[in-house]
Amino acid sequence: MLAIRVLVAIGCLLPTVAGAALRSEQAPDSVELNDGTELHGLILQNTRDMVVLETDKGEARLPKEYIRRIDDAPNGEAIFQDIVEKNGLPSWRSIVHDMRTYDSVQAFEQIPPTAIDNGLLRNIPYLSFKVNHEWELNVYGRPDSPVAVELGIYGDRPLNGKTLRIFREFIAGHLDGKDQIRALYSLSPKRQDARAGKLAFRLIRPRDPDGYGGTWFVVYRPDLLEHARLPDQAYAAITRPFEEVNNPDGSLRADKKQANISWLERAMKTLTGEEPELRGFYRDKNGVFRVLRNDS
Repeated sequence: MLAIRVLVAIGCLLPTVAGAALRSEQAPDSVELNDGTELHGLILQNTRDMVVLETDKGEARLPKEYIRRIDDAPNGEAIFQDIVEKNGLPSWRSIVHDMRTYDSVQAFEQIPPTAIDNGLLRNIPYLSFKVNHEWELNVYGRPDSPVAVELGIYGDRPLNGKTLRIFREFIAGHLDGKDQIRALYSLSPKRQDARAGKLAFRLIRPRDPDGYGGTWFVVYRPDLLEHARLPDQAYAAITRPFEEVNNPDGSLRADKKQANISWLERAMKTLTGEEPELRGFYRDKNGVFRVLRNDS
């Protein structure tokens, strides 16, 4: 997926969380080396001299002189696929890959997580992504075995039919069984909570104490939330104040763009000793995905 593998290190700050392990992955692209070795993953960059391939073991930088053949999505529909336990949530890799292949997604960018100081998800570390410049996708807890996944949009207005459909379809695609899907679709302003097995579902509205001016669909494991919370000081070190990242309407602050990119680089370097080079992707005017580099 994105070359932000260093984000996985956030999991080092968390207690051990029972959950689904990443047991196997199918990758959309493959690179065959001169010695016959075949590597599978997602091609992030293909320049005159080098291919950057994200694999399940991390980012591989492959000089072109060592490459015999490059296959971009050889099967046309191969995906990163998590095998998760029943009632578990998929890893961030699976979620991000699905966003990349979703027709409605034109842009996807990592952003600093903003502090959540009350409510259901208080003090739980998370990865945050801006989708199409207006939606927000958040993955809480260990990136490879989340305790919650959230998709939402800022603003007081009710979700329009298209956005509501996209949110439901995307979340439903990661659920296991009709009971869970039925619980998701039952959420409404009059019924903000539902349960199916070990998974719980919540609709958070803009005026709720933990709504922060947005509408949020959350699927989570109630039994794992408390174990995932961090002390205030540790949590503050890996989150930003809302107003440092967003305008009051939830859009990203253009005047803080470079400062927030730098903050992400420092935060990740503190955790891992490495700086992420890429932070997202977008479709160009021809519908081709391009990567967003930290210097762009």
